[in-house]
Parts: sequence; C-alpha cells; structure tokens
Amino acid sequence: MNRKFISFKTFFTATFLICAITLFYSCKKDGELVKATEVLNLSITSFSTNTSAAFEVVVNDDLVEDSLYNGQTSTKMIVKTEGMQHIVIKDHFTNATLIDTTIAIAGKIASLTLLQLNADSDPILVGQTEENVPENHKLQSFFYTSDILPDSIGLQIYGCYYDPNTFELVKTDTLARFEKIRKGELSAFLPVKDSIDPATTVYFFQPVDVTTQQPLANLAAPFDPAIFSGYQFSLVPGIGGTEKHYINNIVGLGTPEFFDVASDRLISY
Repeated sequence: MNRKFISFKTFFTATFLICAITLFYSCKKDGELVKATEVLNLSITSFSTNTSAAFEVVVNDDLVEDSLYNGQTSTKMIVKTEGMQHIVIKDHFTNATLIDTTIAIAGKIASLTLLQLNADSDPILVGQTEENVPENHKLQSFFYTSDILPDSIGLQIYGCYYDPNTFELVKTDTLARFEKIRKGELSAFLPVKDSIDPATTVYFFQPVDVTTQQPLANLAAPFDPAIFSGYQFSLVPGIGGTEKHYINNIVGLGTPEFFDVASDRLISY
C-alpha cells in the first residue's frame, strides 16, 4: 500500500515538474505567452517562354531554390514572418534581381507561379489559389505585347451552337467579358464554360474597344456567328487534363490599319 502511495506521489510530482517547466519556457518573464514560430509550406512553379530560363528564389531570406527551371516546382518549409512575406527572384545566370516584393499569404500552405510570358521581359508572380471553379469551367487569362493592337483592349469569348445537320446557328452565349486587358500585363482570370461538343459548338473570341465595347476598328473579320465570321478560340484541356488556369496570348496580324488576330495557349497549370 505504501509502495503504491509512494509511486503515485512520485508520478504526481514528476508530472507537476514537467508542467511547471513547460509553462516556464512558454512564458516571458512578465508572464506573457511566447508566440510560437509559424511556418509556411511554400511551393513555387516556373513557366517561361524561354525554355533555358532559370531563377533563384528567396523567401524571407531563406533560399527556396537556386535554379528553378521552366516547368519545375520547388517546395520548402519556411519561417513565416508577421504580416507580409518578402520574396526575391533573381536570374540564376546573371544574379540580376528581377522581382523584390512583399505579398500577403494566408494560411500555412501556399502555391505561387512564376510566369515569364515574354522571353525579353521580367517574370511576374501570380498566386495559385484553390478557387472553387464551377464544374465544366476553367479560369482563363490573356497576355499580349503586339504593337498592332492598342495599349489596352477588351475581349469577349462566345460559345456558338449550331444545328449538326444544317449547321445553322441555334444560339450564341457570351461566356466571358474581359473589360480591359493592358498591353504587357497579365489579365484577371475569369471562369469560362468549357464543356466541349465539337459537333455542335464553336468558340470565338473578339477584341473590343475598352470604351465602347464594340469590335476594334480595322478588324478584318468582326464576329458574326450567323455567317461563321470571326476568330475561333480553343478550349482544349491542357496536357494533364486537370489544369484549371489557362493563359493565352493575343497576336495582331497585319498592320494597325487592317489586321486579323489570333490566340494561342501559352501556359496551363
């Protein structure tokens, strides 16, 4: 009985001491709790039109990757600072600083994408968030540098449904309206319905004036689905088939006085 009592007393004493020590190291001298270090699981992916490009990535003075090549993803646990996170991107070969910025990152897991959409320009950072993308939709964005086009344009995407037997137009849906896309800047991502039935559906896109939202002047083939006039737009899925973010370029073909346009997929992720 005494042995059991002594054992219990010893256990109680040891437990008390452990709790006391833990509490001591969890508090400052003035009694305030010490804030625990917060860590961030950060992934960063590089996509560049320059296939030989490589970047050094430093976050909060912690090296994430010294040579992030096109199509690669690097993941690392880093210490998260209070408030904004400091990100520096350098050219791996020249050590030139390309991006030096602070961004807000909520939560303990984050994914960033480093985009170099023009091989002659600096890359940009975009957040790859877990948006609740509606079923049968994708998030579409645009980028252009063509000097044939104005400094900013609007853009509309249409889905045109035709009778499979007569190919007469049944109806037209406006799938997305990009109010203003600035030359050399990545546009916002907008959801676009992409349930493709190639037997009955044809997708078109049309650049428009940002003020009037009417087709750009001097456009060679303004959109007219009844006569199948306009510029077709591809909504074919990416290589993996599960990508949700799609970035297309816009190219002007001709002269500012009279031109066609085309759009190709730059990146999907």
